[in-house]
Amino acid sequence: MTVRKRLSLLLGLLAALTLLAAGCGGKKQAAASSSGAQFVRSDALAFVSVDTDFGSSQWKQLDSLASKFPGRDKAIESLKKSIAGQGVDFDSDIKPALGSELDFAVAGGATLNDTKAIGLLQPGDEGKFKALVDKENKAQPDSKSVYRKLSDGWYAIASTQADIDQVLKGSNPPLSDESLYKDALAKQPSDALAKAYVNGPKLGEVVQKAIEARGNGLSDSTTSGLQKLDFVSASLSAEDDGVRLHGAVQGSGSESLLGSGDYASKLLGETPSDAFAFLTFKVGKNTASGLGSVTAPFEQTLGVSLQDVLALLENENAIYVRPGAVIPEFAAIFQPNDTSKGMATLIKIANRLAASGGATVTGGAEKTLSFGTQFQLHFGVKDGKIVLTNNAAGISGVGSPSQSLADSADFQEAEKAAGLPSDTGGFLYLDLKNTIPLIEGFAGLAGSKIPAEVTGNLRPLRSFLEWSAGSGNSRTFDAFLEIK
Repeated sequence: MTVRKRLSLLLGLLAALTLLAAGCGGKKQAAASSSGAQFVRSDALAFVSVDTDFGSSQWKQLDSLASKFPGRDKAIESLKKSIAGQGVDFDSDIKPALGSELDFAVAGGATLNDTKAIGLLQPGDEGKFKALVDKENKAQPDSKSVYRKLSDGWYAIASTQADIDQVLKGSNPPLSDESLYKDALAKQPSDALAKAYVNGPKLGEVVQKAIEARGNGLSDSTTSGLQKLDFVSASLSAEDDGVRLHGAVQGSGSESLLGSGDYASKLLGETPSDAFAFLTFKVGKNTASGLGSVTAPFEQTLGVSLQDVLALLENENAIYVRPGAVIPEFAAIFQPNDTSKGMATLIKIANRLAASGGATVTGGAEKTLSFGTQFQLHFGVKDGKIVLTNNAAGISGVGSPSQSLADSADFQEAEKAAGLPSDTGGFLYLDLKNTIPLIEGFAGLAGSKIPAEVTGNLRPLRSFLEWSAGSGNSRTFDAFLEIK
């Protein structure tokens, strides 16, 4: 998607500077009169709202999380100085110019180059807002911003007045009355630092135009999932134990994006408790049809059919990484309905990699793909599953741990903080608390040292969890960064 090179330098600055609020505090401002969505055309491609009421409960919660990082105050002061160096002061120039909400709206056009974006806000001090725009325009004479006063103290700001005309509703119904928009926002929490809405059909049109403009010959099936969406919505919010990104997807294309059906991971119980990374996933039944003409180069590269690869991944699969003697140990576990056919697929891929990369494939029932003497991959069938690992003991060293990751106190803490459901469409877990010291150890072995200031600011990061869930044509996705 191409928007004018400069949506507005001012808008980018305002959006970035909201990060300062976590350390600047402020009194609660009067709530915005409705939302900028009341001025935007109903078929807008996207709409994003940012909470700029720095006295709100969300900003207070974010400030509480930020206070856990020892470098917080230094980073804020550094950013303030950087802004001051551009002739703009956050406290006296920007804060008064902002209201309690800053919105961005995007509307498509006949071509990609016709896609336009504007900003909308209800300034706390109109004089300060106009002075800030004038100051920025003098500093950036080649990329000036223009603004237009709307009603009830709201302003639209963009690169040109024509951009504003294209995105505003004019005499037509507004986005705020559009049922899709209302349904999308209803999927999000009432309080959030930011919320976003994307019109599904319009998104599909934009992606299709991008593909056609590149002339790469991809078929319509490549974007069929996007073209069958009603909407995508998302929010970013601060919570007691971390920061959450929550999203919702609705429409018959949601399966192509986030999978179909939820399940309880059984392979979590076969993963060692010291694993610092774990991924469980299934491949959707409609994956092949969604790949379109990408199928041919995929098959040419790997030397196997796409259907054979998908058959290997048709049930729950898992990948985990844990500490190793020298380098981390990883294992991938697959559960195809036909393990013999799955092994044949892996052997073909290994032979193709060996032929193109100077490696060798050896072994009987258990195969080994060797890249010299430095790195080896072992794969074979164990307990009705196909296992691929770099474990020096081979596939016999994988599975049946004395304590599984599901029993780990660190995983259970992360699971509780994030609110991970028992059944998901797959999830990714990263144990940041134990990974950071591991990285420090590797740095030491390499003869370098990570600055204490950096490691100190990484310590509050405990874990990261990402997953999808839902049923039918309605799916959700979450990503949670635990901070303590």
